[in-house]
Amino acid sequence: MEQLLAFHLDESQLKRLNGIAAVMQIHVKIIEPQYYFVPLEDLAAEQLSPVTAPFAGKMPEESLLLFCDFTEKRMDAILAALSADKFWVSYKAVLTPTNRKWNFMQLLLEMRMEQSGFSSE
Repeated sequence: MEQLLAFHLDESQLKRLNGIAAVMQIHVKIIEPQYYFVPLEDLAAEQLSPVTAPFAGKMPEESLLLFCDFTEKRMDAILAALSADKFWVSYKAVLTPTNRKWNFMQLLLEMRMEQSGFSSE
C-alpha cells in the first residue's frame, strides 16, 4: 500500500499534504517523535515494538517525507502535485532495502551527509 510517512511537519504543512494526498488517494501517516527510533519498515507496517526506547533527544529542525511502495508513475505524480503546490520539506526519501532497518534519526543523518556531499557508504 503506497503511503507517505511524515516526520516533523507543522500543522500548516500537514493540512496541505493531507489535501494533496486525499485527491490522489494516498495514505499519510504522521510519525510522532516518540517513534523516531523505531525502524522505518516497522513504522510503514504499523508494527510498533514496545522494546524500542522512545525518542527523548533534541528535536531535529528538519522535516522529512518518506515515500513507501510507490510505483514510478505514482511517484512522478505525487512529486508533480507537491511541486505544483509549492510544498516544501527539508528532505524527501524513499523506503528502500538499504534504509528499511534504519530509524528516522539514522535516515536524517544520512540525508544530511548526502546534502553536504559526504556519504557513509
